[in-house]
Parts: sequence; C-alpha cells; structure tokens
Amino acid sequence: MSEILQKIKDQKIVPLFYNESFEVSKNIIKALYEAGIRVIEYTNRGHQALENFTRLKEISHIEYPGLLLGIGTVKNIQEMDDYAGVKSDFIITPVISEALVKHALERNILLIPGCFTPSDINIAFQNGLTLVKIFPADALGKNYIKSVQPVFPGMNFMPTGGIHAETGDIREWLNGGAIAAGLGSSLIGKDSNEEALTLKTKNLLQQLNQ
Repeated sequence: MSEILQKIKDQKIVPLFYNESFEVSKNIIKALYEAGIRVIEYTNRGHQALENFTRLKEISHIEYPGLLLGIGTVKNIQEMDDYAGVKSDFIITPVISEALVKHALERNILLIPGCFTPSDINIAFQNGLTLVKIFPADALGKNYIKSVQPVFPGMNFMPTGGIHAETGDIREWLNGGAIAAGLGSSLIGKDSNEEALTLKTKNLLQQLNQ
C-alpha cells in the first residue's frame, strides 16, 4: 500500500475511465501516461472490461513502465478474483462489506473500498486499511472528510464522483482533508482526443503542484 499511497498523494488526482474499445482505452492510457500520470483506474463498467483490462496489463509494463493500473467498480468477490487473477495493481469498489475486505486481506489484494458513512469507513479502519474512496463525493460535500477525519487517525481519503477537473475544485477537496481526487468524465470526455487529454492533464498536474 505504501507505494501506491505515495504515488496517489504525489499525483493528487486519479483518472478513471472505461471504454468498450481496447484501442481507445490504450490511447487514453498513453495520453495520461505522457502527461505524467502513474496511477490509473480502469472501471469494470462494460462487457469488454475484463478482456480490455487483461490486454492493457499485458502491455503496460513494457509500454508504460512504472504505471500502476488498477480496476474500479468491482462489486463482489467473483469480480475481485477475476481481476486479481490478471494482476490488477489495486482494486477499487463503490461499496464496502466485511466479506469483501476479509477476502481481499486473505488473498493479499490491495483494496481501496468505496465508503459513504462513518460506519463504512469504520469497517476499513478496523481491518487495518489506510485508504478509502469517498463515494459519491458530491453528495457528501467538501466538509465531510474534515468532519470524519479526527475519528479515524491515519486513514487517507480519496473523494470520487462529481469532482470537476479544475484546479480550484480539486484544491478545495485537498484542503478539506483529501489526499487526492478521483476524476472521471470531467477529465476524460468521450470526445477528447489524445493530444488534448495529454495537454489538459499535464496542465492540471502542473497547476496542482504550484
């Protein structure tokens, strides 16, 4: 966890996306990588997800050295095992349960569970996890993390859902206690080309690190 946690903290954003086309998916990852991104969440949101992800993992260590490529929107143990089997660097869920957490710990799977309530966060906390996704973040608001943080010392929070790919919006979340923000369609639009995505992402990273 320490390596991914540090990379996420340094990066301040975690891009997440799914595309039915392997070629489009590969081009998006290439564009993000060229912008300096080293942690990406591919989402399990379509029929081609497992096949695409398997192929992306096969090429990533050669074409994108140092990239941590994980899978998101994993909702049950079967999906967790499927993606662990193809060497996902981490697994992100939109939900949390004792069963999911225990299974991940038993199989030595790096799990970043989705949490909404303090009770959700507590399941992660009691099982020794140190990073949770707050989802859907926009429904909870930018004061939420600061409010729950004191109750869970050492826990790190990554809000995802409804966050704008703009420096001001992300900074507000970071100032509110987040270590990074998950960015989906606000960063990776359906019509954004590779060059535009690289430029947009690179500019965002530079501004966040100023």
